[in-house]
Amino acid sequence: MLHELLFALSGYPGDVFVPYPPHPEQSFTFAIPSDFPLLHPAERDSLNRLGQLGWIYAQLKAFTTSVKNGKQTKDVASHGAYIQVLVTTLEHILNDYRHDILDMEKRILNKEDEAGGGVVPISLLISKLGRWELLLPALHTFVQKLQMEPQRYHGCRLFDLLMDQARSGISELRECMEKMIMQLHDVLYRQLTAWMVYGQWVDPDAEFFIMRCTNPKSTAGWQRHYDLAKDRIPKHLPLSLAESILFVGKAIATVSQMDDTPVLDDEEEDSGMTKSNVLVKKRRKIPIPEDMKKRHLQLLLSLHSCHTDDKQRMSPWIVYPQQLQQVVQKIRRSTADWLFSRVLVGDHGLQKYLTLFRKMFLLGYGDLATNLVDVCSMWRYPEHERRKRNKNTMVFRHQELNALLVKASVATDIEDQLAGYSLQIVANDNIRQTEFRFSDILIADTRCILTYDMHWPIDLFLSQADLAHYIELWSFLIALKTVQVSLSKLWRILRGGNVQPIPEENDEDDYRERVVWRLRSHMLFWVDSLWSHVQANVISDHYQNLVEAIAPSFEGANTTKLKRRSFVVKALDFEEIQAAHEGYLQHILRGCLLSSPTCPEVMHKILQVCLDFCAVVERVAEDGAWQRSKRRKTVKTAAEIVNEWTENFGETTVQYAWIDQIMDMEKSFASLTEQFFELISNQSQTVKSSGRLDILLMQLDYNKWYSGKRYR
Repeated sequence: MLHELLFALSGYPGDVFVPYPPHPEQSFTFAIPSDFPLLHPAERDSLNRLGQLGWIYAQLKAFTTSVKNGKQTKDVASHGAYIQVLVTTLEHILNDYRHDILDMEKRILNKEDEAGGGVVPISLLISKLGRWELLLPALHTFVQKLQMEPQRYHGCRLFDLLMDQARSGISELRECMEKMIMQLHDVLYRQLTAWMVYGQWVDPDAEFFIMRCTNPKSTAGWQRHYDLAKDRIPKHLPLSLAESILFVGKAIATVSQMDDTPVLDDEEEDSGMTKSNVLVKKRRKIPIPEDMKKRHLQLLLSLHSCHTDDKQRMSPWIVYPQQLQQVVQKIRRSTADWLFSRVLVGDHGLQKYLTLFRKMFLLGYGDLATNLVDVCSMWRYPEHERRKRNKNTMVFRHQELNALLVKASVATDIEDQLAGYSLQIVANDNIRQTEFRFSDILIADTRCILTYDMHWPIDLFLSQADLAHYIELWSFLIALKTVQVSLSKLWRILRGGNVQPIPEENDEDDYRERVVWRLRSHMLFWVDSLWSHVQANVISDHYQNLVEAIAPSFEGANTTKLKRRSFVVKALDFEEIQAAHEGYLQHILRGCLLSSPTCPEVMHKILQVCLDFCAVVERVAEDGAWQRSKRRKTVKTAAEIVNEWTENFGETTVQYAWIDQIMDMEKSFASLTEQFFELISNQSQTVKSSGRLDILLMQLDYNKWYSGKRYR
């Protein structure tokens, strides 16, 4: 009986302990048959408890064997480094169980635990295996979860399952899970070492949370090769940490590929290569400093030594991310500073990019913005409205738009600096409601944005979020410029056909004319005030502050400029310059009131009312009604007056029906501008200070136009 019991505990059934229920049903334990004689019910229950341990051990052993032998089945997780390490750790745990079985067999053979007459108490055997009665079933449950959802818990996703299981009241299970977590972190650290130190991406089983881009043509520059697989990032690692790991590895990988790529000659440049690839391959070789590699390697190796400390009893999901984040931040800062000093220099200097973005996205080139508004206004009427919106015309329309951008740049300072910039039409279903809210102003009924092809090396510094902020600012500023130009052009229309005043003025015609001129004046004053505030008080000031903050970082050894200052400004490192640039964008967004949840909607409505007003006046001018209202009046006879009021009764009312639309627009404009004034008056002090809103309020309310109405 004892030999049969030892065989069963080792995972092998026999004549006494058989699989239950019997074949063909699925067994779930080893048990003594019900017809087995000479056993007390208490003895049978105790032996069946031990048989259950043997059956669970057999299942765990079968699982480890299948993974070790590389047998791919639907019930076994996909093979890879992480699952192999997990199985190896599980085997070490099962070896402890086998060691206890062997020790029990030795004691039985040496008759150390006999109670007399060669009898070994079953209770003694159960007590010796007591810890396994809790641990093995818990491990079996863990393995079952792993087998039921192999894709969900594959690679780095195994961390989530292990940490969920480690939150247990069973101390033995917690220790086992922590051992597995520690071993899996070793695999992760090896991957991080290859990626962050040598720029090598080694992931044949799709386990790492960094992946190769499946569609490299969809992005530009170094972004085309690698990206984050966010569904693979373990829950205990923050997204910002994963992004830092991606940044360092991509930078090292890109520079390493430059080292391996020969410089192209002119014939190779004329081949079908993309522009961004030519840019990368034409860069001079940049050797990665060996001392930097060694320093980064030592930092990553220190993580292994930290985790071998047995005195560390903190939860792994707390201490491991903290230690890893400290190391990654040091490596990121070191890598970024090196790139900043070796890559973002010369023709690709950061100051050059910032200056060009200031002039393009923030409309520093005023003549380009005005020309673009003019050519777009001629393009959209009437050809644009007659076009059918289908896939075949979209490519053509994009080409037309970029041809307009080139046309607008002719004879301007930006004419030869449009590389990477393009106008794009964005479908409504591809953007969020709060994204690019002013993109439909430049071209009626069409969302148009200015974008930039983020290639190496500027995408080391700028993120896609930064580019989205620039696009949002451009959409707002070009919308404001469009309305300003449209209102300014009305002067020629309204002055057209004018003659010298005569004594016999028509009061009604004079009233209509005053209404139109008055509304145009109010609209143009509001638009000009907002435009001058944004350009002079917001963009110009904050841009100058940014330039002064980062200037010491570029002056280097040249300290002649610094000597003239009464104080020395500290040179910023790469990440501090990034933070300064992000703050610069946030200040401008606040100054343009784009960070407010309500102000953009009100401003959009105001600009739309202004455009509607311009459209009505242009239509009236085209119909000739405006010229008729300004035509020289002649003295009518009594008969002509009677005939006009009898035969043509009501014709005058229909002829001047457009004035009702103008009056409605005036009321709407007044209501919206009052609402806008109230909104910016109630902004927080932080927003007011950042956006210089006090100056805007004074400009809009210089004669108590709005505040006087509020307190009546």
